[in-house]
Amino acid sequence: MKKYLLENKLEDITPLIENLSNDVKKYIPNSEIDLFNAALYEVIMNAIEHGNLNILYETKKEWLKKNIYHKKLKELLKTEKAKNTNVEIKLELPEEKEDKIIIMVKDQGLGFKPKQEAKKINNDGFARENGRGIMMIKSYFDEVKFNKKGNAITLIKIIKKEQ
Repeated sequence: MKKYLLENKLEDITPLIENLSNDVKKYIPNSEIDLFNAALYEVIMNAIEHGNLNILYETKKEWLKKNIYHKKLKELLKTEKAKNTNVEIKLELPEEKEDKIIIMVKDQGLGFKPKQEAKKINNDGFARENGRGIMMIKSYFDEVKFNKKGNAITLIKIIKKEQ
């Protein structure tokens, strides 16, 4: 198992995803790497925004509407809260008899109630201005699980073994 600790620095997300992508590319077809990367980016951004920085869906929606989201995010990333929290990522690659990649992403936020959020997302669908990331994540990974607190997500990708 590989472990990574990511500070709340947006510029560090892409290099981290490139490392993870290099680790999994022998298990995932080239045609899927961009989807893998996009889904992982979404998970990590959610951990920073909604977890560590505690930006609520409604707040983000309002900031996007007023076109101040990026300004507000930059301000929050400079706070003590941002400096004192991080995102933990664990990667488990398949061993000889296993057929799955497991990625766990955990933030230090208060968590959320995944079932309640899923209902909101299903009611709004793709018409939502934000909050579609979880739908994208679920469309790529074979299993998506949350811990009880709602501050950790486990992503499972089943590997198609060659016959």
